[in-house]
Formats: sequence, C-alpha cells, structure tokens
Amino acid sequence: MISPFPTELLLAELAPQTPVPHCESIVAHIAPDFFALWDAYEKEQQKITEIPYWAAVWPGAKSLASYLLKNPALVSGKTILDFGSGSGVVSIASVLAGAGTVVANDIDPIAQYVALRNFNANKVSVVTTSENLLTVDNNVHYDLILVCDMFYERSTAKPLHEYLKNRISKGSQVIIADGTRPFTPHEDLHVILSETIVVNQALEGMAKRNVTLFQMV
Repeated sequence: MISPFPTELLLAELAPQTPVPHCESIVAHIAPDFFALWDAYEKEQQKITEIPYWAAVWPGAKSLASYLLKNPALVSGKTILDFGSGSGVVSIASVLAGAGTVVANDIDPIAQYVALRNFNANKVSVVTTSENLLTVDNNVHYDLILVCDMFYERSTAKPLHEYLKNRISKGSQVIIADGTRPFTPHEDLHVILSETIVVNQALEGMAKRNVTLFQMV
C-alpha cells in the first residue's frame, strides 16, 4: 500500500524547508514550483490527488504571521485556534509571539503531517486536530481564532462565516487575513492592516497581492 504522505525525497527536492517570504524567521516546506510538486506527488501516489495546499504559504498567512511576531500582545498568554492551518506558519508565529496554547486545525491529514514537520523544525509545541468544525463544533473556547485565505470557495464560505459569528457571540475574538479571496465577508470587519506583498506569480496569477487583516466584530 502506498503511503499518502509525500516522501522525504520529494519534499527535499521539490518543497524543502526554507525561510518563509515576508516572515523569514520561520522556516516551512515550500514548493518553488507548486505545479511540479503537485505532478510529482501524483506520480508518487499513482492517482489524481487533491490540490496540495500544504506546499505553499498563502499570502494571508505570510502577512498575519509577520504581524503577530511584531505585535505579540495580540496573542500573549491566549488560547489560539489556527483555523485551516495548512502548513502551520501562523501557528508557529503564534507560539513564537508568546501564545499560551495554540491549536492547529486542518481537515487535510497531509497538511497536518507537513505542519508537524514544520513545528519540529521551528522547535515549537502546537496541538493539532483534524475535526471539521463547520459540521461538528467541539465547543472548546478559544480566546482568538485566526483565519487565513479561507474564503476562496463558495460552498464553505457561508458556514465558515456562521461558525465565526457564533464563536464571537461566545466571547472569542476573530482575525481574518484575506488575500482578496472572492467570498470574504464585507460586513462587520475592522481593518487592522493593509499591505501589498510579493507572491508566487505562477500560483497566484499575479506578482503581488493585496492582503488585509481584519478583526471581525
């Protein structure tokens, strides 16, 4: 049986752990050529696979990770949920900025595997969970919920928005890092930071992308 996880050789050759652009104090598995990595991963798996989102650090995560490291009071001592944590860069930044407990949540087991490798490389301790919180809310309280570039798909945008509103009603704070994704909500958002960052042009279809950090209210 073929393991679903990318091999050491594939990661070393096509997605090595390198400093994260815009947040170079953190290292993570990043594919310089995302589509070459995807093709090689499918050849390893001998089947068509889901998009390997774990092989990129998306603009919102780069911007938010950098912001947390520069503004540690935002997370200091708090219980943090990194929703849709991907390769775990925002979780890493949260720990390094002094968060009390950080929970990285992603329903993709491959993303969780890559994130664990990144946590080890950055010498941070993060709790991981693969629960689908949009279908089964575990009712665990989080002081702060961080959401990066997750409003890219119509089918999940509304339930995610409802989940976040419900969490705010129970006392959580929510920060959304948005790289101008199509289904990001427009109401009840307070702008924390807006900036333009360099991105992977082949992956994003542009050389730079505007990123906005919002607090949801």
